[in-house]
This record gives sequence, C-alpha cells and structure tokens, in this order.
Amino acid sequence: MKKQQNNHVPLSNNERIIKRTNQRRQKIRRKKIIIRSLVGIVFLCVGIILALTLFFNINKIVVSGDKVYSEKEVVDASEINMGDNLIFLSKEEINNEITKELPYVGAVKIKRRLPSTLEIVITKTEAYMATAQDGYYILLDKNGKVLEKDLEIIDENIILVNLGEINSVEIGETISLKEEKTFKKLSDVLTECENVGIREITSINISDIYNIKLVYQGRITLELGETDENNLNSKLALGKAAIEKQNEENNLHRGTINLTVDGKGYWSEEVETTKPVIEESSTEAPAENDENTSEESSTKTEEITEKQEETTASAQ
Repeated sequence: MKKQQNNHVPLSNNERIIKRTNQRRQKIRRKKIIIRSLVGIVFLCVGIILALTLFFNINKIVVSGDKVYSEKEVVDASEINMGDNLIFLSKEEINNEITKELPYVGAVKIKRRLPSTLEIVITKTEAYMATAQDGYYILLDKNGKVLEKDLEIIDENIILVNLGEINSVEIGETISLKEEKTFKKLSDVLTECENVGIREITSINISDIYNIKLVYQGRITLELGETDENNLNSKLALGKAAIEKQNEENNLHRGTINLTVDGKGYWSEEVETTKPVIEESSTEAPAENDENTSEESSTKTEEITEKQEETTASAQ
C-alpha cells in the first residue's frame, strides 16, 4: 500500500510569529469589548440611580380613604418627610408604622404618582370584641388587633370573649395569647356563625379550645365542645335551628343547647320560680322551714336532632 502523503506544509518562523500576533490581538480586542460593555452598564446604572434620586423626591403627600384620623396624624405616623425619595420608600414599613401608631387604621395602601406625589390610602378597622384582664376591658378588632385597653365599660354591641391566658397587650399590635391556636379557632367560629346566619352573639368562651361555648342574646348558651373543619358548620346549623324553635315558642326562653355530640342537640331550659318571703295578706314572719330568699332554678331537657333541623329549614 502507498503511504498517504501529508499535504500539511509546516509554517515558517515568520508565519508562526504573525499567527500568534493575530491571535493575541483578537483576545485583546475581545477583552476590550467586554470591559467597555461592563463600563457602559455601570455608567447606565449609576445614571438611573442618580436620576431616580434627583428627580423623584416627594414634594406632596395626599391622604385618602376612610377618614379615621386627620391627614397630619397619618403623615406624622408614617414618618415620611418631604424630600424623601419616592421610588425607594418601603411600603411595608409605612404600613407597619401607621397601623401600629394609629390603631383604628386596619390597612394602608401606598400609591406613587410620579414624579413627586405620594398617596396614602387608609382602610379603617372597628371594635368587634373585648376581653377582660385585671378588672379592665381590652378592645379588639375582628383580627385580634388591640385598639384600646384599660377600659372600665364597653359598648353593649361588643362581643365579650374569654381568650384564656394572655401573654402581652400592646395597642396597635395583635394580642399575644399563651395558646397560639386560640385566635385561629375563634376566627373559624365567627366565620361559620356568619355562614349559617347566627347573629346577636353576646359572648364567647374559648379559653378551652376543646370546649367552646357561645351565648346568644345573653340568654341561650350553645355548648359546641370539640370542633374541627368537618363538624363546626353542622353543629352551628343545628344550634341555629334549635334557637329558632325556642324563639317561636317564646323569645324570652333561657337555657342551654348542648351540641357536643355530632348530629345531636339537647335543649335544657332554665326555669326560674320564686317563693314569696311573706304572704301579702299576712303580717306574720315566714315559717322556720321557709327560706329568706327563695329563687330556685330547674331545667327541662329536650333532644334536638339533625332531622328536626332539616324540618325547620324546609318549613321556612
């Protein structure tokens, strides 16, 4: 076999030098392009930052939304000053400052109006419930935010709640409880009460989350016992049906609806009877076996089932 001829012609020394020189020049050219690009990007970023800093400073603040506090109170609470940069403001920090300093502000929305106007939109919150501590009331909104404390009296429309042991109370912040699950459970109960249509709840005892009790109109107690996402709605629906049944008979009935057993409710009526201290027609002292004050209470228990609840609902 014939040997294959090698057509590669070796380069001369001059040619090798020229080739290396060209390769080095190409590398240098690429490096210069990269460096120039990076420098251009840096200058562009610096230019943008300078433009934002120099041309987007606040010279006007507008407060809109719910008129809970004066414009001056809102601006002071925000800790925003004229001349602050509009772009670099932290919306979260502004919201936290205002809602903490002004407790009846529930939420804050920040709007930037370029080039130099900042709008603060206020959404109010309202007193919804109260809890007692050391003989005074703590006023809370629906989310557990402390609105006021050390109150001696509260409005009659406020729901009184027993939240169990309280860790700390700071106005403008959410009340801190020893049992972390308490407020989540309370929120679930309130939501389901709205869903099934139970109104006029006057008090709630949720100090034990496994033995929850509600009081309707200050006269009918609903004992829910242990609840979860599967039975809370059905227990309250059954409780509502029982309340409606009692109200149809007598809207002054007092008693307890025991809903601790799923699918069943037991109505225990509280009956008050009073014995006179002395007969109206007699001036003689009561006999020795009579009591000076004789107010007694007895109960009458009636079972309520889910079937009765369905009948009540269909009748409506």
